Amino acid sequence: MNSWLLEWRIEVLRNVRNRRFFIFTLLFPVGFYLLYVNLYGRHAQVGGIEWSKYFLISMSVFGVVGTGLNGNAVRVAIERTQGWTSWMLTTPRPAAQAVTTKIAANVVVNAIAIAIMFLVGAFVEHVRMPAGEWLGCGAATVFGALVFTALGILIGHIGGREAAQILASIVYFLISIAGGLWIPIQVLPPFFQHLALWMPIYRLADIAWSLIGQRTVQWSDVAVLLAYLIGFVLLAAWVSTRPREVRSVA
Repeated sequence: MNSWLLEWRIEVLRNVRNRRFFIFTLLFPVGFYLLYVNLYGRHAQVGGIEWSKYFLISMSVFGVVGTGLNGNAVRVAIERTQGWTSWMLTTPRPAAQAVTTKIAANVVVNAIAIAIMFLVGAFVEHVRMPAGEWLGCGAATVFGALVFTALGILIGHIGGREAAQILASIVYFLISIAGGLWIPIQVLPPFFQHLALWMPIYRLADIAWSLIGQRTVQWSDVAVLLAYLIGFVLLAAWVSTRPREVRSVA
């Protein structure tokens, strides 16, 4: 347990000191939030929810997903191509520890990111919600985003640093658009509305949208997220025990 806690602490520090954390988790989401809220007006309505609230959830999810995907994918790829992963397999440390410590570290990182986004929403755009909604949305987003931490770890084991960075970025922006973060799915063509229902990023955001829209959280949202999380964790743990040699470490 002591080795697990030490590795978890190291992962937390690596995350918060990483410039990708600042760019993808804070700079981009905050900047886009302020831009689009003022562009369309904070009092515009989306499904009965004020735009300033609706898009706050969108950009909060966008931020924590960016950390899970981009940060972990690149870091894992570097560890693997430099031989760190292979060396750790020769130690008594459980193979799954590499995955579980990174996922647990992202709980802390996600909480920091969500707190900052919510503070911007409350004090800059004057978003007002009951304390229960703030806490519920925050908790759902923090823990739901762990799906993408596991996905980022999985992508990091697929190729080298450049390949992982490119693949993670492509996946990041495609699922963000298809999942309704940038354009509400209500205004999308029927095909894309059905496609969004299969996207874990939409299911994550929909839990928080349900909370602020005074709707009952759909169990299907939770079930889809859990299915993706279990699948990505199992795949990442399996792949992490079979590191491959990668020639390029750029």
